[in-house]
Amino acid sequence: MAFKPERFLSCGGKCGEVEEGFDLTGSREIKMMPFGVGRRICPASGLAMLHLQYFVANLVWKFEWRAVDGDDVDLSEKPLFTVVMKNPLQAHLSSRVK
Repeated sequence: MAFKPERFLSCGGKCGEVEEGFDLTGSREIKMMPFGVGRRICPASGLAMLHLQYFVANLVWKFEWRAVDGDDVDLSEKPLFTVVMKNPLQAHLSSRVK
C-alpha cells in the first residue's frame, strides 16, 4: 500500500542506475499493454509516449499541487472492472505563472 515507482524498473529498484525501463510493447513479457502487443501494436505508441511525457511535465511545471485541506491521501482500493481508489484523490491546483 505504498507508492513505489521503482517496481517498474527492470532491476526492481535494487540497482544503482536506471536500465531500460518498463516494457510497454510486450516483447519481453506482458505486464501491461496499453498500445496492444505484437503485430497489432499501435504504430504511433512512441509519439503518444512523447506527448504524454510533455503533457505531464507541463502540468507539474505550470501548477502547484496540494491536497485539499483536511483530506489525506487514502490508497485503499475497490474492485470494479479494474481496481480503482475507494476515495478518489482530490487536489487543489494553483497557477505558478503570474
